Amino acid sequence: MDIQEIKRQLPIGALSEISKKSSINFATIQRFFKGEKTKLDIEVMEATTKYLKEYKEAKANALQELQAVASA
Repeated sequence: MDIQEIKRQLPIGALSEISKKSSINFATIQRFFKGEKTKLDIEVMEATTKYLKEYKEAKANALQELQAVASA
């Protein structure tokens, strides 16, 4: 797993949103994405997975709706 590749898939502000939604300190999330080991690595990975899944689903739904409206 390449952390930097995952980070590139995240939109601007995602680390802050992940921090807010998971109640994990923002600095901990930043350290994780810089490649440092933290005590909360697993929790950060789980929170990131949940956020990225929700983000991609919302983006796909929005694109689908936009295409439907644009072609109507």
